[in-house]
Amino acid sequence: MTPEISIGLVVMTVLKDWIIPIGAVVLSVWFAASAKKDSMLAQSALNQIKDAVEGSQRKMIESSVGILDSLPQVITGKSVLAITQSIEIALGTIKENVSNPRGLSKEEHDQNILALSSHLSMLLDQLKSFAK
Repeated sequence: MTPEISIGLVVMTVLKDWIIPIGAVVLSVWFAASAKKDSMLAQSALNQIKDAVEGSQRKMIESSVGILDSLPQVITGKSVLAITQSIEIALGTIKENVSNPRGLSKEEHDQNILALSSHLSMLLDQLKSFAK
């Protein structure tokens, strides 16, 4: 065998067994790093788009809610609900105080019940005014 053939064979073997595999690994690591970087850039762009869309949707929803809340029917409904809840609380207070649990004198107890009844009557009158 001539030395040129054996050197060529050694070079070919080194190239085939070492250089090409190491080069392939280096290229695959570079492609993976590049893909990761591109993926992060794409995700950043998508997040910016998402924030922009959600921001405009949020503004539209808040505007719509503001418009709906300012409608007279909604304001009336909220007022009726608040009066109804106040009536329920006043009735509960009257029921608690009918038996005079604090041991007040008869005059004080009667004044207390009259004041609660007057308050309940006022609330019922307000509720009637909304029904008209």
